[in-house]
Amino acid sequence: MKKTAFRLSLLLLTLALLFSLCACQTPAVPNPAETDPSFVTDPATDPATDPATDPATDPATDPETDPETEPETDPEPQKIKNLILIIGDGMGLDHIAAGELAYGKDYGFTNWDFVTVNTDSVNANGYGPVLTDSAAGGTALATGYLTVNSYLGKDHKGNDVQTILDYAKSLGKATGVLTTDSLLGATPSAFSAHSKNRNSSQEIFNTQVISGVDLLGGNTDSICTGSLSTIEAQGYYYLDTFDKIDRAARKEMSYWQLDMAGTSADVQLEDAAYYALKMLSRNQEGFVLILEQAYIDKYSHNNDFANMAHSVNSLNNTVEVILKWMGDRTDTAILITADHETGGLTVGSKADSYTKNFVGEGGKTVYYDWSSTNHTRAKVGLFTYGITTPDYAKFSYYGSPFTIKNIDVFNLMKDILDNPETYNPYN
Repeated sequence: MKKTAFRLSLLLLTLALLFSLCACQTPAVPNPAETDPSFVTDPATDPATDPATDPATDPATDPETDPETEPETDPEPQKIKNLILIIGDGMGLDHIAAGELAYGKDYGFTNWDFVTVNTDSVNANGYGPVLTDSAAGGTALATGYLTVNSYLGKDHKGNDVQTILDYAKSLGKATGVLTTDSLLGATPSAFSAHSKNRNSSQEIFNTQVISGVDLLGGNTDSICTGSLSTIEAQGYYYLDTFDKIDRAARKEMSYWQLDMAGTSADVQLEDAAYYALKMLSRNQEGFVLILEQAYIDKYSHNNDFANMAHSVNSLNNTVEVILKWMGDRTDTAILITADHETGGLTVGSKADSYTKNFVGEGGKTVYYDWSSTNHTRAKVGLFTYGITTPDYAKFSYYGSPFTIKNIDVFNLMKDILDNPETYNPYN
């Protein structure tokens, strides 16, 4: 009996040792970051960096935060950390209606919170109103200063002033400008350069390339393409073909020169916008991105209704790309506005007193008229999404929450960056 019991104990001990050895030799799961060179960790979706799926911080898996043993605490306030400003150059309210009518669809952003915006500039003495150009109009949006036509990033006295991108950089955020115009055009330059003359392309380039803006992207320009060594010396990865844009979006700083000019361009604004979001959202502190659809203005100067409507539709497509990228995120604010109206456009779905018409998609006729080939003093819109309804009365010089000045767009953006919890509607 003793021998039998001893043999049985020895057998059990042997089985236990074999089981332990098998458990220790379980093959490891390969790390895609080590085995796949194309793998890029996205902080927004990576379980290793997402507190919502991190076992170390998940109340469902952390015994130290068991609700039966821990007192209830208020959740951390949610913050707005990303801000996207979309500018339709020359885009009045009737331009938006023209796009909707011509393409037979309602643009979702027209249902967002909305106010109208006055677009005047001032003279060298600081007095106005003066009918604005894109330089002064862009500078008002970018800096919160009314300035002189042709001035970029300067007040009416000619002093350099801080832009919203400068301010975002001081908060540790990534910054970007992406336009269908040349980067040296008035609107993108207002956010990233300083000059008294919107036509001083070389001076604009010289100040823009040292601005520290992480992403500078626009239509191909000879000055930019001829300055590759200067661009790369400032730390930018240079891109001139769209097929390499995913690589460019992985760089810390990137300078894009692409065919983005008008309706026949190889690259539309909505095509490149996704990669701008992909690049800048890698910054844990968030980002501020300026997107401009410049050809609404350019086609309106020529009273070219069809191509203007196409450009407005491109802007709406860009908005849809951004919303798809956002998904269910609650940390991003979107603002849509214009620097001024161009062409004095009026549109309708009935003939009424209009003298021109255009057959849009689906065979529907749009009736319209232009009253100018230049800028007008017509008010433009400001549409906001992802934030609480702003208290425009604290910004507006008109004492009304329904019409604000163009400089108040800057004031609102800065207020969002300064009060990211207050503006998050989910708190």
